[in-house]
Amino acid sequence: MKVLLADENSQRAGALARLLEADGTLDIILLDTQTSLIEAVRCHAPDIVLVDISRADRDALDSVRALSASPLERPVALFVDEDDETLMEEAFAAGICSYNVLDTPVKNVKPLLRSAIALYHRFRKTNAELLAAKKTLSERETIDRAKFLFMKQERCKEEEAYRWLRKQAMQHSKKIADIASDYLSNHAGKPVK
Repeated sequence: MKVLLADENSQRAGALARLLEADGTLDIILLDTQTSLIEAVRCHAPDIVLVDISRADRDALDSVRALSASPLERPVALFVDEDDETLMEEAFAAGICSYNVLDTPVKNVKPLLRSAIALYHRFRKTNAELLAAKKTLSERETIDRAKFLFMKQERCKEEEAYRWLRKQAMQHSKKIADIASDYLSNHAGKPVK
């Protein structure tokens, strides 16, 4: 597992890196203080980013927010000195997958990192499913609105309206939702026959 370790305190980061490197299955990369988090992720492509904050510093979450909003998004585990419920909520909103207090024994860090990766992938899958469901509902709503308008303008039943939309979709090699959207754009303001 490739771990990018980002800590504002270089001495503590070095000590933690040495402890973690004792586990031969972890490849630890220390974030250079001159390199941004996004640039380091781009360069090293880690499996996870471990961010260590020595105090409840909300500014440290800015780079995590930027990473979460970028195409380079990765799972991020946060380690803090003191438990702070407000910081924890802000951290999760910024894109953190795992929030941990620093007193975690080194032997427990690897399972925490693995669980953060698993949570990250689970969240991404759930988020993709949610976006797909929202898109399906939106398309269905567009089709229903187009059918209703077609029914009013052509004075026909719902089955006829749907058949017309389906036929147009086949003739133009488009999705029914796209035909419905085009129909609404072209006919929304026209008077009913």
